[in-house]
Amino acid sequence: MNKTTFSFIFFLFISQTIVYAQNNIIEYKQRPIEFENFENRNDTLIQLKKINPNGAISTFASKLPYPILFIHGLNSSSETWNTTTNYFDNQYLFTYGGRFDFCLNADNNNTTTNKNFYPTPNADIAAFETSVQNGDYFYVNFNVNPNGSIGTNVLSNQSAVAKQGAAIKVAVQRVMQITGKDKVILVGHSMGGLASREYIQNSYNWQSDIYHHVAKLFCIGTPNGGSNASDNSLVYFTGTDLQSEAIRDLKSTYYYSGEAGRFLFGGTENQNSNNMNDNSYSPDFYNVDINCNEIIGETILGLNQKPIDNLIDYSCFTGRITDFFANNITTDGIVEEPSSNLNNYYPSLTYPAKMFYFNSGYDIVENHTELTSYYYQIMQGLDEPNYKELAYSIDTNKNYIGFTTIQNPVTTDNDFFKFNVSASMNASVSISNIVTSAMTASIVNEFGVDVGAIQNNTGNTLNFVRTISPGNYYLKITSTTPTNTNYQTPYQFSISTTLSTENNIFDEFTFYPNPVEDILYLDNLIINKALVFDISGQFISEKSFENESSNSIDLSELQTGMYFVVLKNYEQEKTIKIVKK
Repeated sequence: MNKTTFSFIFFLFISQTIVYAQNNIIEYKQRPIEFENFENRNDTLIQLKKINPNGAISTFASKLPYPILFIHGLNSSSETWNTTTNYFDNQYLFTYGGRFDFCLNADNNNTTTNKNFYPTPNADIAAFETSVQNGDYFYVNFNVNPNGSIGTNVLSNQSAVAKQGAAIKVAVQRVMQITGKDKVILVGHSMGGLASREYIQNSYNWQSDIYHHVAKLFCIGTPNGGSNASDNSLVYFTGTDLQSEAIRDLKSTYYYSGEAGRFLFGGTENQNSNNMNDNSYSPDFYNVDINCNEIIGETILGLNQKPIDNLIDYSCFTGRITDFFANNITTDGIVEEPSSNLNNYYPSLTYPAKMFYFNSGYDIVENHTELTSYYYQIMQGLDEPNYKELAYSIDTNKNYIGFTTIQNPVTTDNDFFKFNVSASMNASVSISNIVTSAMTASIVNEFGVDVGAIQNNTGNTLNFVRTISPGNYYLKITSTTPTNTNYQTPYQFSISTTLSTENNIFDEFTFYPNPVEDILYLDNLIINKALVFDISGQFISEKSFENESSNSIDLSELQTGMYFVVLKNYEQEKTIKIVKK
């Protein structure tokens, strides 16, 4: 593929500049095209993963609700994901959308730091043009030099997490521009999970509409509580710089002074023999500007002290290595298991992070660096949300794929997808390619009530039709007995909607009085059930009816306030809002 074609692909989806916070403009730094495709590793040129030039860009349509953005960890690169994504390409026919390259020490000065972008003088962050296309997944890469070549020699992939979060903002915006999707899935290995959290938990990093647009965060071997693995003498053989900003931010405690790491747990940016003293020599770190705002000596609010969005689907994957006695122990050799569990730092999450494990039978030192290659556990963590409140939004009359995996703490796999209809519709649900032995599905309204009966699969298919009125609904798909190989074959599904031609039982319906003191009358209506919910959606009561065209509901026991009443026939339903005096 020649340079002209690459430039066309880039121009097709990305303009030369994009809007950053407060209408600041990010300008992409130019570089030779050959820098994009090769990494200089130990004086050897390594070819990097490339987009498929024959990827049929104009006709590509992802069958995933949201694109995936992979972020690597400390002293690593985007190539760490290749084993898993190559599997995705072959097994699921996923399309690689490309890589977003950032140098995070573009001024090559370790003693100062900032979150400014090129071309601001002395800016630490330079974003580079890359050839991208619409795809199912993308990479973020910090293994970049100031000139855009790959294979950093300026500690770019050992830079501050604050700068990584600022770069992820740009990557998320670019992914949404390229794909046309309104949310992304972030997958972070090790420090990449903290970089994702830095983006999510700081509103100044969000998009111009003041939303982060993240549907799921999947942390793989992420030290949510920090890691003191750099205290081990073996770290000298990894090429990690113990004075780097990243080591400073990853610390759970400082080796000599003993207090908690500033980035994660807060404290004053003050480095001396009693504060932030991690090494036996001075200075400990190149700089202590943890939030990278060019002001030293501030009191920092730690990442684990900041609020976190409760309406993101969180998953964590951690490794367990084998000791000399052939026992699995709760560490991957780099990150202790309690540190990798997000729930330990946010115990009040409305929907706790799901935990998945790899129990090594052969690694004695560490399996932390291998976790990005274990696609069975990665597919468990990537599985669709188990709760309707976290459901992925989908469009009707479009084909999608979903995955059946063994979940934790229960094996049953519930997948929720949200959709909307603007008129009375016949919604035809079609699920095929089912490999699990038992699958059920239903359409659920916004109150969590099934519209009609729950349906069971017949062999490898499941089909049913429901008539629904305007509003938001959820497709709930449940695999009750998943196996550890079901993930290899995604199920396919769609919701086809057509305007209902059936008689609407609510056409002549009236209800009165409203506000109501005791009895609510329902005229010209044949229903079999009425359900009452409070304004928050909490179920209050249910009443069954005989087939009569005039009905009433006694609401005298309700307290003063606003309520929803869901009126149900066997195939249709309607929600009315009433005020109780």
